[in-house]
Amino acid sequence: MNINYSPSMMCIDLLNLRLEVDHLAKAGCTSYHIDVMDGNYVPNITLGLLDIKAINSISTLPLEIHLMVNEPANIIALLDLDKVATIFVHPEICTHLHRTLTQIKLMGKRPGIVLNPGSPIIYLEEVLDDVDAVMVMSVNPGFAGQKFIESTYDKLQRISELLKNKQKTLDVLVDGSISDKNIKRLIECGANGFVLGTASIFRENFDYEKNLCHLKEAAK
Repeated sequence: MNINYSPSMMCIDLLNLRLEVDHLAKAGCTSYHIDVMDGNYVPNITLGLLDIKAINSISTLPLEIHLMVNEPANIIALLDLDKVATIFVHPEICTHLHRTLTQIKLMGKRPGIVLNPGSPIIYLEEVLDDVDAVMVMSVNPGFAGQKFIESTYDKLQRISELLKNKQKTLDVLVDGSISDKNIKRLIECGANGFVLGTASIFRENFDYEKNLCHLKEAAK
């Protein structure tokens, strides 16, 4: 199984953007995860369009955009950049979810939805034919450094069962406190992609190659 390792770019040193992007790619990351927060849907403000454009201009890897903003349909057109591969939205904040996912697909991007810890799996089931990926939050969205929520394992298993029953294949990502302590079990529960933050790649001496190698060993 190919595993996607995607560092959360809200954790990098933005004063050394080009160096950080280059080091993460050389360490073996397979994409970059960009969180966009507007201070409304979640009580935080993070990377914006200018940051995304800057990363897009120097990246050799695909970008995943995670929109934590009210009514994401209003800004999706601004993300029509060549390195943007996947755009994730939260179903709770899309007035017309199907229309929003269709808008993403018409741009040539992969549509995905995000399930918060309290979001029911029925959100995914209702748009199963309209998405290429689902991201399961193992923390509440908005901040780095939170504690892993143990019910994530059960939710992943239920998603895996749903996909099996419907004979569907989707990328299943997990975002929040991914570490050497939980990654193997998360893969066993059906995950094939991970957003990496302060519990994994952005820790200790920020030795990205060493930290990612350690995580990959734990995943075996």
